[in-house]
Amino acid sequence: MSSDNSAKIKNAASLLIRGGTLTGEPCEKCGGVVIKYGDKTSCINCGAEKITAPVLTEKLTENPKQPATSSSDLASCIEIMEQKIIRLTSEIGAENDIMLQKQKADLLESCLRILEKVKSLSA
Repeated sequence: MSSDNSAKIKNAASLLIRGGTLTGEPCEKCGGVVIKYGDKTSCINCGAEKITAPVLTEKLTENPKQPATSSSDLASCIEIMEQKIIRLTSEIGAENDIMLQKQKADLLESCLRILEKVKSLSA
């Protein structure tokens, strides 16, 4: 593996560790893996970057008197997190690669924490 590829992988791993996510969308330029971190997406392969507008900021600037979260927003978030938890549980059970199991288990743990926090907000 070349030092350039090694550096790209280390940079991608660093972004993921700090909370970045794989987008599931291929890079528009090279078809490589894209990571979203903050308001920026970056291709691991070619380094192409794109700034994405954060949704929450747009909502707050459109109508500053409207509350940031409504009960329907929280209910939607709860539903999404529950679906992700079910999907991850199934994927972990079917996965043979221990490293991928670990990654998915870590993500599952994060989803469970988020779900717990969102449920406490809606109570």
